[in-house]
Amino acid sequence: MIGSKPYIGFKTFYAMATEEDLPNEGKNKGESWEAGYKRRVVKTTKPEHKEDGYNWRIKGKDRPEVTIKLYKSKPDYKEFTKQMKRVAGHEFGG
Repeated sequence: MIGSKPYIGFKTFYAMATEEDLPNEGKNKGESWEAGYKRRVVKTTKPEHKEDGYNWRIKGKDRPEVTIKLYKSKPDYKEFTKQMKRVAGHEFGG
């Protein structure tokens, strides 16, 4: 017994666990690249960006106020994936 609750080992817990008790094993792998493109490529609203001729931006995932990169015309899907891989390289050292 640990504390006031009886202790069960990991193997026992795993054997007794229901689907909801188990860790998320690959069920939700995040959004698809296509969904990310639709959600994250947006028109810019900042006047200083528009003054410089930029009309589109790729916004950050967890912090939408952060701009990954500015564009004068809407970037295509290929450019979006290129920038996402570049940012992932900074985050994960790849």
